[in-house]
Amino acid sequence: MKHISLLSFLVALAVSAQAQEVVIDTNYYAPPPVVRRRILMADPDQNTPNSSRRTEKRRELLEQLNETQTWYVGAEGGLRSDGGILSNSLDGLVSTPTQTKINWGVYLGYTYRNAWAFETGYTQSPTHLNITIANGSKPLVFDYQNNGFGIPFRIKRRIGLGSRTANGTGLWLTGGAWLVPNGSGQMGEFSLIGYTYRGRNRSDTIRLTNTTTVSKSITGLAELGVEYAARLSPQLELGFYMRKYWGLGNALRSDLAYTVNKTSLQTATVVANGTGWGFGASLRYIYGRQYEMKKSAKPTR
Repeated sequence: MKHISLLSFLVALAVSAQAQEVVIDTNYYAPPPVVRRRILMADPDQNTPNSSRRTEKRRELLEQLNETQTWYVGAEGGLRSDGGILSNSLDGLVSTPTQTKINWGVYLGYTYRNAWAFETGYTQSPTHLNITIANGSKPLVFDYQNNGFGIPFRIKRRIGLGSRTANGTGLWLTGGAWLVPNGSGQMGEFSLIGYTYRGRNRSDTIRLTNTTTVSKSITGLAELGVEYAARLSPQLELGFYMRKYWGLGNALRSDLAYTVNKTSLQTATVVANGTGWGFGASLRYIYGRQYEMKKSAKPTR
C-alpha cells in the first residue's frame, strides 16, 4: 500500500511539472535579417596592366612632343656687394669699404624653346654708401642707402651641352638692365671736431663735415652673369646664379670738408652707383607650357 501511494505521488508531481513548463518565444530574440548588397570593385591585380599601359602611352606621347614655351613665376635671394668711390682719403682719415648685404626679388618669366628666357619683376637691393672715419681702435662708421628697390629686365640664353636637353636644365648666360628709383633730397650730415697739440700751450682745432644726398633722378644698373638651372619636377626649377653689376649713374653722393682752425685744407667726394657682385639661388614655378609635335614623330594608336 505504501508503494502504491509513493508511485501515485511521483506521477502527480511529474504531471504538475509538465503543466508549469515555461515556453520562451525565441522569435523575439532572433537577430535582424541581414541585408546583402552587391558591391563590385575592380580587381587591382587585373587592373595593373591597364594602368601600366596608360603610363607607358603617356610617356611615349611626351617623347613625341617638344616643349616650345613656358610661363613661370619665381623668387630669388642671395648676397650682393657694392661700395663707394672715394676721391681723396684726407691723408688716410676717410675710407669707404665695400658692403655685402642680403637682397631678394620676385619676378615673372617666359622661355622660348628652352633656349631663350625673358624676366622682369621687383628686386629689393639697395645701393650703399659707407664712410668710415679713422679713430684709433674704434673707427666711426656712417652708412647710407637709397630706397632700395629696382625693376630688372633680364634676357637669358642657354649655352653648352645642356642646351640639348628637353627642359630648362643647363647653363645659362644672362644679361640685362635695371631701373633704380632712388628717392630724393638730403639724407644726412655730420660734423666732427678734434684737437691737435703742437706745443705746451698751443693747439689746433680740426673739423670734418659731411653732407650726403640721394639722386633725384632714376639711375640704372647693367648686369652680366651665369646661371645653372635644374628641372626638379614638371612644375619646379632650381637655379644658382653669379652676376656682375655696373652702375649707370650715381645714386648717392657725399661731400666732405676737412678744416684746421676754420681754414679749409682739403675736400673729398664719395659716390655710390651700385657697382659690385651678386650671388644667390632662385626657385621657379612653371604655371603654363605649350608643346608641338616633333617632326620625326609618328602618331601612336
